[in-house]
Amino acid sequence: MDEIIQELTQVPNPARMIVIVSLPGMGKTQVAIRVSQDLLLRCKKSVIFIETQNTLTDVSREILRRLNCRHVSERHDLVSTAKRRLKELREDTVIVLDNTEDVQGKEFNYFARYLVQYAPKVQLIITSREDLGFESPGIRKVSLKPLDSDSSARLLLRLLQESAGNSEVHGKKLVELCGGIPLLLVQCACLLNNGFSPTVLIEELSATPIRMLKTTGAYNTLCRFFCKFPHSVIENLIRVSVFPSKFSGTDMRFLFDDQLELETAKIKLLKSSLLQKMKNGMVVLHPLVRDFCRTERKSLKMEYVGQEAEHKFNHHYLEQLRRLSKVFITKDSALDAISMFRNEKANIMEAFKNCLQDKSSAEFCIDAANSSEVLDFLAQVLSPPIECTNLYQKCCEFARDSGDQKRLADSLNSLGFLRLRDVAHIKVDRDAVEMFHQAYDIRMTLPEEQQKCETPAHTICKLGLCYSLQVTTLL
Repeated sequence: MDEIIQELTQVPNPARMIVIVSLPGMGKTQVAIRVSQDLLLRCKKSVIFIETQNTLTDVSREILRRLNCRHVSERHDLVSTAKRRLKELREDTVIVLDNTEDVQGKEFNYFARYLVQYAPKVQLIITSREDLGFESPGIRKVSLKPLDSDSSARLLLRLLQESAGNSEVHGKKLVELCGGIPLLLVQCACLLNNGFSPTVLIEELSATPIRMLKTTGAYNTLCRFFCKFPHSVIENLIRVSVFPSKFSGTDMRFLFDDQLELETAKIKLLKSSLLQKMKNGMVVLHPLVRDFCRTERKSLKMEYVGQEAEHKFNHHYLEQLRRLSKVFITKDSALDAISMFRNEKANIMEAFKNCLQDKSSAEFCIDAANSSEVLDFLAQVLSPPIECTNLYQKCCEFARDSGDQKRLADSLNSLGFLRLRDVAHIKVDRDAVEMFHQAYDIRMTLPEEQQKCETPAHTICKLGLCYSLQVTTLL
């Protein structure tokens, strides 16, 4: 509010147009209302607030009505008449056009540009889910970001009634799950104030946020929002939704055919408020938008696009893990490999998660995880260590459930190695011995050609080490 009012009232060179852009539910309309009130009451400006309209003609009709132009009939060209009357205004007037995304286009852009150039007494405030298609020195653009954690918590606590239960206990988790979207915070508070279980609300928002949104009305808002975009924009949005957190233009490269396609897609997504630019040059997709794209691929008729992007993502980052594991054992390069892994950890772990939920990709994922270089690398750098153990436990579970004996033996060998590394230097670990025993016994049932590789040798070696430790302990 302060920023917008400052731009509109500064002397000299006040802004001629303010464009407030954001995702649905971020508070564009509320900001515009409060700014209008302040301009009217404190700055003594004349303000015309035009709510959502279907066409530019409807916008013009409403402007003329608010200007008390009583002698204009429907036979007139209302758009041209509105432009002429606004050009002739003698009083400083701020016109707020709320939620213009349905009206935007070539004709609307010409209308707005005309007012900026030829209506000196008019200033515009436009709220939209999509940026305008032109630039001008007199235009200032404000992108509403998600609320930070403290602001979200203050809003939620202010909305909650005492009857909503112990709001402080559940508030922190709800703030995290709502992702800084004011509308979602308001709707969660409404549910809690009406007796909805906070535990169930948190569970649903954590596990199936889109299903939860379908009970609040926010889902329909998101659907309407996405339906306005061209097919190509939705397609590119589905592609980049494979990233679990922030990413760069370089990170996106493998999803597109060439650099021109990548840059064009990135600009369109930023312009549509679908991507948010961060200070370090990275971009991020709001978690709610990401979850919507992943959950609703089928309803958006983008199932194949999503599957193809996910397949590329998984292979790209697991191959990158293989490369990093080789860099790690290269002379004087270990620190570089560790640094690069930390930067890409979220993407690499996302690729593992995706593959272990998809039978068609699981074999590639398990083989990558069980290669000796990757196993040793992850054992050294993946923190906390329980993450590494959990990963290989999932590999074991998948191989056992699918009946893949070879990969089960490989995964048991890896899991035994982690146990041996973590605890066997302190005491003999029966679990590690049992894992190597199982891996060895399974190996003995496999064809001879599958015996002549590195992993069986590791299993026998580690099993022998366990026996040596047992003998040493007895002595």
